[in-house]
Amino acid sequence: MEPDDFLRDEYARLILKSTTTYKPVSEIHKETGIPLGTIYRRLELLKDAGLLQVAGYIENGVKVKTYHNKPRRYHVSNPRISRILEIIQKNPAISYRDIQKISGYPFGTLSNSLSNLEKDSKITVKRFTRRTHYFPSHIPSAEYPVLINLRKETAKKIIIFLAENKKGTYADFRKCTNRAPSTISITLTKLIEEKIIKRISDFTPYFILEEPQFVQNILAKISPSNTDKMKDRFADTFSYF
Repeated sequence: MEPDDFLRDEYARLILKSTTTYKPVSEIHKETGIPLGTIYRRLELLKDAGLLQVAGYIENGVKVKTYHNKPRRYHVSNPRISRILEIIQKNPAISYRDIQKISGYPFGTLSNSLSNLEKDSKITVKRFTRRTHYFPSHIPSAEYPVLINLRKETAKKIIIFLAENKKGTYADFRKCTNRAPSTISITLTKLIEEKIIKRISDFTPYFILEEPQFVQNILAKISPSNTDKMKDRFADTFSYF
């Protein structure tokens, strides 16, 4: 069900009306008269759709879940929340700063919205010392390192070069990236550490992708976006299908 579908579903409407304050299933059943099995099914759907908040308390050593109708400003049916989710879905591994640039939403509003999307498991957040990356919840975590590096200009050019040419030397990367030797060396080291590429010892050492088909599959889902002209050279935008 889409969020708007719940507004046309009688059981869902009754449950949302009943949960203006936190309530356990027993109270929702008493107020609405809806069969317990139906309540449990609708609660899961409403929770997955981001329309309910879930809490709980301990009673006689047993944990009791309670449900609350989330304020509409945090619903995925809210155009603002929907827009942020759409940006992340099209740009996996996008940073907070880049979401703000694309959306134009104030930092406070954006932070609250992202926090609620994370709580609702609509997105996954990977936090690092200098940058935080946001992913749609359906993307496998195994793809994260490649997607994150595809948002870094030098790493992206090296990965794409290897995907197109199967192998590349240090000199090849100097030409395709037009970056300083120190930048290329640091990037290669990080890509090796993250097991995206590996170094092959030879008369002239060269590099190849650790899992060429895996990277090719990710690249096949990506196409350049013409809608975002960011000046930040580390924030190449792409759309993920």
